[in-house]
Amino acid sequence: MGSLDTAPHRQPTTHHDAPAGRHRVDSRPVIVRHGLTGLAWLTLGAAAYTVGSSDPDGWGYSGTIALSALSAVFGCWVFWRDGGNRITAVGVYNLAFALFVGFAGLYLAVKAGSDNPGAPLFAAQAVCYFSHVTMWMLFWGTTVAPARRPHSPQVTVDGRTAGWAVTFGTALLAVAVTVALAAGHTTVLVMPAGFVGVLLLGVGLLLGPLGRRTLLCGAVLIAAFGIYFTYLFTGFGRIVIGTLALALLVVFAYRHTHRYAKTIIVGGAAPALLFLAALRAGGPGSTIDADGFGSAVSPFSSFAHLWQLDIWGYLPHAAGSTFWAAAVALVPRAMWPDKPVGFGSEIVPYLSPELAGTEHSAAALWHGEWLFNFGGWGLLVMIPVIGLAVRGIDRLLIRAAARPLTTPASLAGFVAAILAMVGLFDLLWVGSFTYMTRTGSRLVVLVLLLVAVGWMHRRHVEPDDSRDVRA
Repeated sequence: MGSLDTAPHRQPTTHHDAPAGRHRVDSRPVIVRHGLTGLAWLTLGAAAYTVGSSDPDGWGYSGTIALSALSAVFGCWVFWRDGGNRITAVGVYNLAFALFVGFAGLYLAVKAGSDNPGAPLFAAQAVCYFSHVTMWMLFWGTTVAPARRPHSPQVTVDGRTAGWAVTFGTALLAVAVTVALAAGHTTVLVMPAGFVGVLLLGVGLLLGPLGRRTLLCGAVLIAAFGIYFTYLFTGFGRIVIGTLALALLVVFAYRHTHRYAKTIIVGGAAPALLFLAALRAGGPGSTIDADGFGSAVSPFSSFAHLWQLDIWGYLPHAAGSTFWAAAVALVPRAMWPDKPVGFGSEIVPYLSPELAGTEHSAAALWHGEWLFNFGGWGLLVMIPVIGLAVRGIDRLLIRAAARPLTTPASLAGFVAAILAMVGLFDLLWVGSFTYMTRTGSRLVVLVLLLVAVGWMHRRHVEPDDSRDVRA
């Protein structure tokens, strides 16, 4: 029995689907249907830019504050509206934009005050804001669920498949913790295995028959999350903790027909950010990341510095080499000693020359990677590339959720789409190399698990078949 009724009169609807009578209206160009909304956001941005251009302080303090606030509000607005009760890839990317561009700009501008921050924050914020709103107008406007559209139906997993997810999710988490304690956290695929284990456990519990027992499932998942945090989290890579929590809330959203998950995210964003910042805060006497917000706000500052270097003509364009480095990121360096380094390592000589030649890595937003490779033209090319890519991830998730989740393979497809979606935080934060190493490694674990399960299933079936033949 599938998780969704496949009868013609009960076909599940999603934020991309619409009744036949509305299809002709929805097929109109996005620029026409959402032109007024997009124009309003662009007009607000233009007003903020005008204010910043006439700032008496000379570096655009007021304009940076205004544009940063618009970036934060716009990102949260799209996250809340897109997909209705579901959390979508478009929503996740915009939530990341609100944090790493909007909040970061506000933080850096307030911290600088009337003093010149040493980087063109105003120009960088303007580039990010106007390109992002344009991207929404061209590629994502159709995914915004109208306010009166009914909520998407629940997605459920049959008992047998849910049991498989709970069993192997628990096993993956247990193996990851055991190996980490015995051989260290740097052991290959240990962290990804724990991440996938917790997510599988969440899918099996929340979408399976036990999902009705909210308190029980919540307690088990909090315990599993706590185990991951205690034994697999080393204090570095705090974004991984955030994306794991986000992945579980994505699954939770498929259980309910209201925006409970989005409410939790929006309401809990500030406390979660403060908690994660406290984990790395160096204290008042520290000269490095005294308040713990460094890794959240430094990518935007680094992008601003790269923008300035490019304007001055000091930034050589890599012509796409960092994307090649990301494509081969999962190849072990032991097998390929001269494997190219990622974008974060490439920009260290330009941002922190004193750390060049070390293992230090920097972050400068996804925007910075396109700027580093192709200059200002790269930011224009980024708009259709990321616009289509994010919508493609949404389509994968919609198709995976629309199928009956009655086999390990179908459930794994659903989990894979969620992994690709929550990894967008890594993509916007630092670029393609980190996205590939983290999300790619998690997908490798998922594939290896499916292969192992298939092998065990064949070993179980083949003896029975041979006995039937002899009989």
